[in-house]
Amino acid sequence: MKQASLTGQATRRLLGGAPWVGKALRRILGGSCVFMFHRVLGYDERCYDPEMATSVEAFADFLTWLGEYYRVLPLDQLVAERGKSTNGGRPSCAITFDDGWVDNYLHAFPLLQKHQFPATIFLPVRFIGTNRRFWQEQLWLSAHDLAPQALQQLIAEAARRFFWFPPVEKSFETLPAVKRLLMTRPTEEAEAFVDGLTELAGRAGALPGRSFMDWEEVRKMQTGGISFGSHTLNHTPLPRIEPSAADREIRQSRRELMERLGTAVRGFAYPWGAASTLTREAVRRAGYDFAVTTHPGRVKERDDRWMLPRIAVSNPILRCGASVVARGRTLFWFARKVLTPAYRQPRRNGPRIKIAFVIDKISEWEGGTERQLHALIRTLDRTYFEPMLCFIFPAPELPPETLPCPARWVSNDESDIPSSMVVRIFRLTRLLHQMRPQIVQSFFMEGVFGGILAARLSRVPRIVGSARNAGYWKNLRHRIAFRSVACLAHRWQCNSRALWNYVRNHEGVRPERIEILPNAIDLSGFVPASPEERLAIRCQLGLKEAGPVFVSVAALTRVKDLSTLLHAARLLRTELPDGHYLIVGDGPLHQELQQQIEHLKLTRVVHLAGRQADVRPYLAAADFGVLTSRSEGSSNSVLEYMAMGLPSVVSDIAANRDLVDGLFFTPGNARDLARAMLRLRQDLALGAQLRSEYLRAAQEFGLDKFVMRTQSFYARLAAEIS
Repeated sequence: MKQASLTGQATRRLLGGAPWVGKALRRILGGSCVFMFHRVLGYDERCYDPEMATSVEAFADFLTWLGEYYRVLPLDQLVAERGKSTNGGRPSCAITFDDGWVDNYLHAFPLLQKHQFPATIFLPVRFIGTNRRFWQEQLWLSAHDLAPQALQQLIAEAARRFFWFPPVEKSFETLPAVKRLLMTRPTEEAEAFVDGLTELAGRAGALPGRSFMDWEEVRKMQTGGISFGSHTLNHTPLPRIEPSAADREIRQSRRELMERLGTAVRGFAYPWGAASTLTREAVRRAGYDFAVTTHPGRVKERDDRWMLPRIAVSNPILRCGASVVARGRTLFWFARKVLTPAYRQPRRNGPRIKIAFVIDKISEWEGGTERQLHALIRTLDRTYFEPMLCFIFPAPELPPETLPCPARWVSNDESDIPSSMVVRIFRLTRLLHQMRPQIVQSFFMEGVFGGILAARLSRVPRIVGSARNAGYWKNLRHRIAFRSVACLAHRWQCNSRALWNYVRNHEGVRPERIEILPNAIDLSGFVPASPEERLAIRCQLGLKEAGPVFVSVAALTRVKDLSTLLHAARLLRTELPDGHYLIVGDGPLHQELQQQIEHLKLTRVVHLAGRQADVRPYLAAADFGVLTSRSEGSSNSVLEYMAMGLPSVVSDIAANRDLVDGLFFTPGNARDLARAMLRLRQDLALGAQLRSEYLRAAQEFGLDKFVMRTQSFYARLAAEIS
């Protein structure tokens, strides 16, 4: 391999020096080019990403090379003149820098002045004049010198703090792997993770000096002939965040930059080159005259002014190491760049992203998945998203006024339901073809199985499968069927690490296709109760003012295993004679549980409250929470306990350990549950600790975080197809 590399270098060097080859390559390179730099570094300076770095010596030689073969113009002039004939003269080019690194002022600026070359620097406004760092650089500075085992432990410890971070395994145990994962998350989450990792590494406050220019340096460069454009406020990859947040980054950065510079700001550069139909339109509407990408190529007259290509320049691209430019190799490299197939411009898909949510049948919005789906649809900003519900079966029990968006049905009434699943999938395929969504996301058993197949058959650009439980209900036939279609979805969305593992191990989905979207809870509706409110609600519910009250919010089904709670209550009659137990929920086992309560002589202390549209009063009346489920995806009940600050005892299953630390019991073991409940009652310090931890952790599941995550997820999917 090394011999082949040396041979290739020698061949390029020899051919690059041949006059006829040089003439041919310069003809290829003829026309307008925009060259893109990031950093210009001295000999002993290091960069977290070598692809961004150009040595001072190589940069100086490159400017000399440009002076020989190009007319170097200001970027706005080049854009205005693009495509115009040079009448046989030298082609034109422009020099640009992204990010506003301090080395642009220290090293690049003097060399540009020496050659009297103009240049444009695109600034992330909120980094200039501060000690902030890009999270990518901070990640590298915090941990790049750690031993592999120490790094793995550090990443695992940091990951436990964030509910959206997948289980740490070999694929997430290196800094490049962590960086790739964080690049798919909203910037706020990426920065929070890196801050946490920096703190755990003991590097907080100990990183080297500033990375970016200050405003005085910007003004000196402006006086010296350098122009400036916007690179957003916070260097945010725009297609990966909420569209409304992207709009703010684009508009506000231009406004603040014009106030700082006292001049018009005409140009914009997409951070990381990431652009989509939505972001391109936002840049145009914000008043920019042009925008540049990182896609290679020459600038031609027919190019979209808000999607102009550039040719990246750095030490690896110049094939020069840290020395001067190798002319022949550089000519070959740039020729290859401009001969690369043209970048496909974003497709115009209309002003909004159309998302179809395929479900088989629901009768109400009170179930865990139903509530989360309803919240998801309601939180989508209709300025940018157009959600639609697609039911496979009729839903006559579902009041039309409760629908969060327009809905379509494969079968309009019970008499029209095909008995064959194949026919239902065919009809669903036809319906999706009529609706023409850009994204389809499927829920529930037949919704997932049939929805993924129908979306593939109707050629929906992006298909998302949903995992909301650990498949406790699946038999062998179900497992085979689901595994066969799982690979047809472009993404899988789950709500916990436990389900991430389940989708990977049982459905056979590749890790990079699985994303964790934690459940949402409206924290304004679950404010912890004061002692006075607790007493008042107990009186309203007919409970004694004194004595501990345990609450369990759960459907009355086998998997929730409420029978274990009843047996634990019987065991606690001596130790907690004044204890009461509230069970809030309904289901097929209501009558059976009522009979069990009577058989165990618990009618005075166990209360079946039935299904409640508002469970907060029952949580407010309680001192502690209990969850006895044998299987969960991510429990909404536990989230409600956390938001109310209720110390809880929960079954020791993976999904519950994802949410809380504290007291666990062996599923199905009433004696173990009773011991844990008694300890929670007696250990006041433990209760206070759990209450504090729960209230802090619950903030990660608030609607604001949920909105950020959902809209970022769908915007990113849409950007992949635009």
